[in-house]
Order: sequence, then C-alpha cells, then structure tokens
Amino acid sequence: MRYQKLLSPIMIGGQIIKNRLTYPNASPHFLQGPETFPADGYRAFAANLAKNGAAIVNFAEWDNYPAQRQGPRDMDMVHMQAFDMTDPAVHNYVSQMCEEVHFYGSKIIVTSSIVYPEGYSLYGGRGFGPRAKPTEPLPLERMGEAVSLTVEHLKLFKHLGYDGVSFRCDMMMAPGGVRNDEYSGDTVENRTRLFHEICAAMRKEFGKKWIIEAVLAWEQNNGYGGNAKMGGGYNEDDALEFCRLFDDVVDILEVREHDGCASHPTGYNFTQGVHPAVDFCVKAKAAGIKMLMKPIGGFQEPDEMERYLIEGKCDMFGLARAFMADAEYGKKLYEGRGEDITPCLKCNKCHGVMLPEPQPWVSVCSVNPLQGLGHKIHRLVEESASPKKVAVIGGGPAGMRAAIYAAQRGHDVTLYEKTDTLGGQLFHGDYFPFKWPIKNFKNWLIYELGQSGVKVVMNCAPTRQMIVAGGYDAVIAATGAAVNVPNIPGLKDETGAILPEYCTWAEAARHPEKLGKHVVIVGGSEVGTETAMYLCGLGHDVTVLTRQKRLAHNASGLHYITMAFVKAGPNGEAREAPAWEMYDNLTGITGAETVKIDGNTVTYRTEDGEHTVTGDSIVICGGMTPLTAEAFEYAGLTTEFYPIGDCNGAGNLEVCNREAYSRAMIL
Repeated sequence: MRYQKLLSPIMIGGQIIKNRLTYPNASPHFLQGPETFPADGYRAFAANLAKNGAAIVNFAEWDNYPAQRQGPRDMDMVHMQAFDMTDPAVHNYVSQMCEEVHFYGSKIIVTSSIVYPEGYSLYGGRGFGPRAKPTEPLPLERMGEAVSLTVEHLKLFKHLGYDGVSFRCDMMMAPGGVRNDEYSGDTVENRTRLFHEICAAMRKEFGKKWIIEAVLAWEQNNGYGGNAKMGGGYNEDDALEFCRLFDDVVDILEVREHDGCASHPTGYNFTQGVHPAVDFCVKAKAAGIKMLMKPIGGFQEPDEMERYLIEGKCDMFGLARAFMADAEYGKKLYEGRGEDITPCLKCNKCHGVMLPEPQPWVSVCSVNPLQGLGHKIHRLVEESASPKKVAVIGGGPAGMRAAIYAAQRGHDVTLYEKTDTLGGQLFHGDYFPFKWPIKNFKNWLIYELGQSGVKVVMNCAPTRQMIVAGGYDAVIAATGAAVNVPNIPGLKDETGAILPEYCTWAEAARHPEKLGKHVVIVGGSEVGTETAMYLCGLGHDVTVLTRQKRLAHNASGLHYITMAFVKAGPNGEAREAPAWEMYDNLTGITGAETVKIDGNTVTYRTEDGEHTVTGDSIVICGGMTPLTAEAFEYAGLTTEFYPIGDCNGAGNLEVCNREAYSRAMIL
C-alpha cells in the first residue's frame, strides 16, 4: 500500500481508530440554513467526511440559539450553524448525524468549552466576543460546580452518540487575571488547573474510550483576540509544560500554528513543506510526551504526511480544506492515487467570502464544485444517455475542467487551445511566488487532462467550418477573457491600442526586467495589488492607485489577502494585517481616480483635489473583458452549446469550476 503509515490504524483509549487522518472543527456555512437542527446538507457533509477517510470528525456544538443569529449580517459568526439543543427533536437529528459517521467506522467528537455557574468565569471580566456578558471571578469553593456542570453538559452529547470532546486551550493558557489561590494565572499549572480537574472527572465518568482532545498553538505571543497586546501570550516552553501536565488525561494534542492568521495558511503566509507545528511535535516527543501529536494547518500532500509519520515526528494529522477541496480525497488515497487529489487553493473561501456591502456572504470551495451539493447531486445529475462527440474551445481552467469531466462521463472530447500554452489566466501562478497554490492547481489540471483521454489540439482556434466538419454533438465554449485597457487620456494611440511605453499587468508579470525602479500601477484590484507585491519582492518601489476605499477591494476580507499576518498596531495591540503591508516599498493610494497619463506622470483626483505621481514605468490593471463574442461564434453549430468560465462572466475559479462541472454533467 502506497500510504501504508498514513492509512494504518492507531489505538486511542483501547479502541482502534481506522487511520491517521482527522477532520478538525471547521464547518462551511454553505451547508446550513436557518434550521435549528443539523440540516440534511450538514449531516451529509459529516457522513461524507467519514466515508472520505476522516477517522475522527469534529464539529463544534454551536448550541447558542438564538443568540448566534444576533449580529450584523457581515459578521462571521451569524452565518454559522446554530442548534437549539433544548429541543429534544433536535437531538434526534444530532444522533442521526453521529450514526451516519459511525456507519463508515469513524468517530465523531464535539468541540466544547468549560461551563461555569451563571454570571461567573475563572477570572471574571467581560469575556470574548461581541455578545459576551460581564462576569465575576468564580469563588474557590465553587470550582467543583464548574467541573460538574461541564461533565453534565457533555453527558448529553455522549448519550446522543458522540465519542469524545475537543477543547480549545489557547485562551486558558494565556496569562489571565490575578487570583489569590491555586487557580491564579501566574503559572501554566495554575491557570490550567481547572481544566485538568475537568479532564480527570471526564475520565472517571465516561471511561478511557471517551476521546479527550486538547487544541493548542505551539506558542502564542502575538496576542489573542480583542485588544490583546503583542507579546501577551505564552511561549513554546509553556506549551511543553502543558503537555507534561496533561499527559495523563489527554489523548490527542491538536497543535495549531502560532496565531489566527498562520493557522489559516494561504499562499501569502505559508511556504510549502514548512510546518512549525511539526517541529513542536518533535520536541514534545523528545521530551517523553505520550499523548498523540496531531499538527494542523496546510496539510494536504499525502507523501509529505507519510514521510513525517515514518520519521516519527507526529502521530496523526488534522485536515479540513483538503477534505473540502476533493470529495474523494480518501478514496484516492486508498487507491494509491495521491497525484490525482485536487489541490487546495488555500483561499479560505470555504470559511466564508466577506466583501463590502451590498455583497452577500457566501461560503464555497473554489476547486470542488460538489461542495454543498453532495446530498442533492442525485437529483441534479442524471446518467449520460449515450456518448457524444464534444468540442471544448479554450484551454484555460474552465475549458480543461469541463473537458476532464466530460471525458469521465464517457464522451469523446477534443479540446482546442489557440496558443501554445494551457492554463489561461492562471499563468500568473508561474510568476508570483505567493500564488504557488494557483500554479499547483494549473499543473494538476494539465496532468489530469493528459490522463483523461481528451484529444488536445494546441495553437488552434477552430473555425466554424472545422466544428461542423468534425461532426460534434456539443460545444463548450471557454474562450476566457482579455486584459482590459481603460480609456484614460494619454494611455492609448489613435487606433485605441496601448502606447508602447506603457504595459498591462500581464506583460509586467512576464517581463518585470523591462520595468524601471519606481513603478506606478493604475488599478488596485486583487490582481493589481498582487502585481505590486510581486514587483516589490523583486526590488521595485511601487505605488498603487485605486478608486476604491482599500487595496484588493474585490478580495475576501476573511483569512485571505487582508488577513495575512499579525503585527503590532499603534498602541502595541495585536492586529491582523493585509499581505501588502509585508512590503515597505509598496505605497497604496486609495480613493484615487486616475485623470490622465502624460509621459511617466499620472494625474489622479481624490477628495482634496488633483495630485500627480511620477514613476519610471506605468503599469495598467484595468480588469478583464469577457471574450463573449468569440464564444458566440460557435453558437448554433451543434444541438448543445454551453458558454462557460470568464467568457460567460465567471470572473473567478469557483464559478469556472461549477460551470465546468454542471455543463459537463448535462451533456
């Protein structure tokens, strides 16, 4: 077996866990509506995780209905699932979800927290979150109540079929308020004493087969939540002390990266193959810690995980986005087809896409068109009636994915690409170093296309006559989009072409050596901002002009380009900063409307009047123009005609992949 170690069983609490893959607490919002119970899509998602190879599935209890729904609609939490656990009928569906997970031989655990008597917490204070209420410090003589309340609370979940519990321990590890007793926050032992008593009580009440997992960042000196100060957390030695203290009562330690940005890795803040959490696991094992070490954060490559296990660096892995990106992740692993696993883009759109009003909140997967559809795909997709001859026009991501899906359906597919290169707009992944997830996905598409049996014709934009002569039954037009050059005075010649002394972002990406030291980029969308970051990384000084209120205005503000790393704010507080702030040589000017370009000088207008900026080179990023007319050239030649991707106004990979899948499925 190719992944023998990764897929080998492991013992936890005297019971056999089927492999080393787990799904941590991560629930896409797309699965759940206003239901107060786990809806069909939510339960199907849980079941498919187990079917797909997750040996342990973890979901938060989310039982604070209706308070969970109170808040602004652009807030992350209000889009989360909210269950009314006071309703016995809701228990029925929760129990069904547990049974569906157990059907595939997997375990299900619940993420929970310490339950305190009403009006109290360990140190008192307001607590964390917008709906937190002020509390008083829990008196010493009432500590036992917190223990018994927590155990009693978890009894319900055990009776419903859960196999264990997971606790986030980051906040209890950080130095808290001062108490004048053995629960004071001056040592790791004291500030985690109550949690240790709860774990011991669970062991006594539920037995050793009840899985207890602790979730902990290997260090957290970048602050935690609210207005926490930089340096106000705990260090690696503190985390090792936690391991020593809890080695007798905790089964699994889920090791997270060191802050909220690093624990949601993207191409901006994560280097392939670099996992500090694994390094901590190695240190814990060297210290003689017996609890199972389970790092989390950016794991997907099975060969990498197999190597870590063989080397004894850790025991298990937590994978969230990997399971979401490929609905057959486990199936491909067990078949030894790791190279066929769909690469995750690390875009965190599964967590949610947060754009300024009036944009709606969505939670999707950019590369898995089945995300959120698994429970109803049986009524959306029918068996293909008979093989058809299909022409796909365009070798970008939409065209390649559609051709692959159509071939998998049994159709005879020919893909035409007018250039000598496949990949379309994904070409920038070959240049921008932080877009390596895009590069991986592009290369995966090309590999899968080569394995699919699709006939690929390069350097060919077929004529209408060629399509008719080919005897095709269907055409999928994926002609893509072209770089748009806006109508800015001084930018174009009399024919409407961009003057040779200026260039588009695409040309700048391919030939940065032609640019001078100081570059002015007109247009600060996600592409324009990333182009600026790329050029800054090469040593250029870059000024970006945008009409919008922020750079990369069209990119999600949630765990993506605007939340790339943690840095100190003006008052020393920890704040999540955008990726472009990593570059001291990047200047962004927002609310700036470009008026004209004259030589190397750009004139722009803001609220306080007109200004100019001069650069050695001017780069234009004016969006993309869908090549709809080119696609329409192929309409009417066959019974079935489907425009997809950017030529159909898609504008992002998520829509491209969904359209590619859906059109291929209805052929």
